Amino acid sequence: MATLIKHKKVELTELFYDLVYVYGISKMTSLIHHIHHGGLSWSNFLAFAVGMIIMINSWMIQTVFTNRFGKNSLTNIAFMFAQMSLLLISLTSVTGNYGSRESFIYFYLPFTLISLVLLGQYALEYYRSTDLVARSLIKRFFYILGLRSLGLLISLFLPLNLGLTVAVISVLGTWILPGLITGRRTQVADEAANLTSFPHLAERLSLLVIITFGEAIIGIADYFSAGHLSLLSFLVFMVIASLFMVYIVEIDHMLDMETDDKEVNALIYWHYPIFFGISFLNVSLAYLANQEVENSFAVLMAYLGVFLVTLGIFGCQRFNKESHKFTSHLALGMFLPILFGFAASWLVLGQSQLLIAILFLVTLVMSIVFIRFNLSRLADTNS
Repeated sequence: MATLIKHKKVELTELFYDLVYVYGISKMTSLIHHIHHGGLSWSNFLAFAVGMIIMINSWMIQTVFTNRFGKNSLTNIAFMFAQMSLLLISLTSVTGNYGSRESFIYFYLPFTLISLVLLGQYALEYYRSTDLVARSLIKRFFYILGLRSLGLLISLFLPLNLGLTVAVISVLGTWILPGLITGRRTQVADEAANLTSFPHLAERLSLLVIITFGEAIIGIADYFSAGHLSLLSFLVFMVIASLFMVYIVEIDHMLDMETDDKEVNALIYWHYPIFFGISFLNVSLAYLANQEVENSFAVLMAYLGVFLVTLGIFGCQRFNKESHKFTSHLALGMFLPILFGFAASWLVLGQSQLLIAILFLVTLVMSIVFIRFNLSRLADTNS
C-alpha cells in the first residue's frame, strides 16, 4: 500500500488564489440580498445555489490537483492566475440585472473556460506522470471536467431557459460525480486516496472558511456605525464569533491529521453546508438590521444558516481523533438550542432586538457546549 504523504506546506500563491473565491462567495451571497415582496425569489435563490456550487467545485478540483500534484511551479501558478482572471470576469455579471441572457453568457462562458483550463492542467500532468495510480486518478477528472465543459458550452447556444436548465444539470451532475468516483471500493481508489495530504487539504479548507467568516464580519459592520452602535452590535458580533469558535475547535483541535480514512473527499463535501450556512446567517443579520424582509423570513434564514454550519461540522467529525468522536449528548447540546431558539423566536417575531438576543444566546450556548466537550476529552486523554 502506498505511504501517506506527509504534511504539505500551503503556499502563499494558494492563499492568493483563495481570495478571489471568497470574493465570489460574497458576490453570490449578494443575490439573496435582493428581496421581492418581502421575501426571496426562487430564481435568485437558484442562481445563488448553482453559483456557489460551481465556484466551490472549481476550487475543490484545483485544490485536489495542488494537493496531489502541485509543485508551486510557474506553470501551476499560471494555471491558477488564468482561473482567477476568468472568475473575476464571470462575477461582473452578478448584478441587479442577473437573469438576462447577456448576464447568463457572461457568467457561464468564463466558467466553461475555467473548466477547460482545469482540464488542460490535469492533461499536462497526465502526460508528464509515469505513475499508473496517479494517471488512473487523473483520468477520472477528464470525465468530470470534460462533461462539465461540454454541458456548459452547449448551454451557451441554447435559448435562455433551456440553456439555464442544461447548465444547472451540468453543474449539479459533475458536482456529485467526484464523490461517486472516489468513493468506489477498489484497490486503485484506495491507493489513489493515499496520494492526498490530509493536513494540507484541511488547512486549505479551514483558511477558506476563516476568510469567509471575515466576509461575514464585514457584512455586520453597519451595526457598529455611529447611528447604530449599541449593546446589540456586540451581540451580533458574538453570533458570528461563537460559530467561528465552534468551527476552529473542530478543525484545529479535534481532527486527526494522521487519519487512515481514505475517502477524504468527504471533508470537502461536508464544507458545502458550512459555506451555505455562513452566507445564510450573513444575510439574515442584514435583514434584521435593515428590516428589508418579514422577520419570519429572516429568522428562518438565520436558523437554517446555524443548522447548516453545525451539520457540516458534525459531518467532518468522521475524521476526528478517536478520543474526540462526537457523542449523542454532544449532538443534543448542539442541536437542541437551535430548535429551542427557533421556536422561541416565533413568539417575539415583531421585536428584532429580542430575535438577535435569542440568536446570540443560542450560538453562545453551542460554543460553550462544544468547547467544554473538547476540554473534557483532552483531560480524559491526559489523565
